[in-house]
Amino acid sequence: METLNIAVVGVGSWGKNHARVFKELELTNLVGLYDVDSKRANEIAKQHNTESFVNLEDMIKSENVDAISIASPTSTHSEIAMMAIENGKHVLIEKPMTSTVEEAERMIDAEKSSNVTVSVGFIERFNPIVGRSKLLIEEEELGELVLISARRLGPYWPDRLKDVDVIRDVSIHDIDIFRYLIGKDPISVYARGGKLRHAYFDYAEILLDFSKGVTGFIESNYLTPHKLRKLMLTCEKGVVEADYISQEYLIEDEEWVRNKKMQWKEPLKAELLRFARACLGETQPLVSSTDGLKALKIAVASIESIKSNKIIELHL
Repeated sequence: METLNIAVVGVGSWGKNHARVFKELELTNLVGLYDVDSKRANEIAKQHNTESFVNLEDMIKSENVDAISIASPTSTHSEIAMMAIENGKHVLIEKPMTSTVEEAERMIDAEKSSNVTVSVGFIERFNPIVGRSKLLIEEEELGELVLISARRLGPYWPDRLKDVDVIRDVSIHDIDIFRYLIGKDPISVYARGGKLRHAYFDYAEILLDFSKGVTGFIESNYLTPHKLRKLMLTCEKGVVEADYISQEYLIEDEEWVRNKKMQWKEPLKAELLRFARACLGETQPLVSSTDGLKALKIAVASIESIKSNKIIELHL
């Protein structure tokens, strides 16, 4: 069986999970780790019996590395990904793919002129409740979709390096999910938000117009004391409320309430397996670099809307 040799850049609160899963998967060999905190990198490397690199460039240029998984701070994404692509490495890059739209566009240009796979880490696409919702929408189980909404709330993580606001860090998950579930891009965005406890936007409400009567609404913050991750669908003949964390799925229609807990699956494992299979040529990535760029453009337009207090037309 062909396998993929992969190295992870950034093994903090989230990157260490990348390392764990790549070690567990049969299709991948975890061959290296890098973190600016060399002590942390050494500790994680020992846990997984792999190499800890002192020099990032050495790891990326290593002939033993086929792919790079980037879970470092957003401000470092572009430089690391470009170096990896230039050295012929496949790239999985955590959301948001870059700090700016211009950086993302340059990365896509580099990808097009190379022979590598680039995917963006939108983990929620791999949550069972999303697959169930896509099927419900496509088959019009509850009639036509009218409103899709999400709430992504919870406290700020003090152990994470923060170089992006709540919209590019948190709301962007739901921006991507809405595009994926509806199957088209929004035509405009109007957003409100503010900076209550932090120097950057730490709460936001985003209204997306998908045209033809379909609206998307996202509420996100770094403020509320308890973590909440919900997806709601309002349809012609009923409503859905689903929980990203518990993977419970509640459907209310005209006759009864159907409450079902999905068979729990780890979304990260599904995401990293799909990336490995794409790199090995078995399939296409579920999330493309273009998906990452479009989600970033919508997030940036949402920030512009807050600052200008205007509806921003989208041309994606």
